[in-house]
Amino acid sequence: MDFQRSDAILMEILQERKTITGFLDAIFGFLRRNTDFYHTKKDASDQIGFPKGMRDQILYGAMQRYDPDCWLQTMSAESDIGDSGETAPPAVEEICVETTEETPPKTHPTQPSEKVDDLSRPFEAGDFKNGAVFEHHCWSQTLKDLEVQVQLPPTLRTAKQLSIDIKAQRIKVSSKSTPEQVILEGTLSQRIRQNEAMWSIEDGRLLICCDKVKERWWERLFEHDDEIDIKKLDCERYIDELPQESQAAIEKLRVQQMEADSQQNSMRTTDPEHAKTLERLRTAWDVEGSPFKGQPFDPSVVRMS
Repeated sequence: MDFQRSDAILMEILQERKTITGFLDAIFGFLRRNTDFYHTKKDASDQIGFPKGMRDQILYGAMQRYDPDCWLQTMSAESDIGDSGETAPPAVEEICVETTEETPPKTHPTQPSEKVDDLSRPFEAGDFKNGAVFEHHCWSQTLKDLEVQVQLPPTLRTAKQLSIDIKAQRIKVSSKSTPEQVILEGTLSQRIRQNEAMWSIEDGRLLICCDKVKERWWERLFEHDDEIDIKKLDCERYIDELPQESQAAIEKLRVQQMEADSQQNSMRTTDPEHAKTLERLRTAWDVEGSPFKGQPFDPSVVRMS
């Protein structure tokens, strides 16, 4: 990858701040002021920020990826090997957020479907936005990323009990005990960047977050799933997610509209004929037979030439 542009920008900040501590302070200050990095999701309907514990995972994963002495040293931090990859694990596989006490691993007979306990909360609409929901898992998506939530069995709710294998086009969640209990397994319908995948465990639920290789709407999570109707998806995007050219065009249109509105308002305040028309409209607004009778006076709903 070509990091020359970003290195030049960051080097300028480093030279200005002079120390690593000052440099990091500038970076995290920027994240605080300009992003939702420090916002913790309060519930499933919260559309910004991260689930509790996910922010720490992202930071730890980034440090591990570029640390030459860590266990990820066999993977190139600045290559695309992982995205073509067949076997690379997520960067923070050993880090998770757990809200229940660790239960020693036990050997259980294989069962076709183990029901989760009554304490598990059901999936909500925000959990499968632009995706689909199933009995024990659901998925949601934006144009760039993907989120999968899996209800875990009551006896398998800690990282030490689970084997979580995330590949470029396959996800498998199973027990480490023998015989193996497969909780979720399937071939993804499209490719993901598995080296950037993050996962955590919270409230008896496994949350997997990953980036798509290509920006496109998925019609299904796994190849064996039924398709969803992508024409009915909520395709809204924040302006800051658009390319710079699109942001500039939108800003130009916004300024032009503001100038036009200002000019129109100026004409209305100085045009005596417009003032007379407005006064006649005010008089007729609440008379008997008026469609606006009983409503607050609002001339903007009437088109006046």
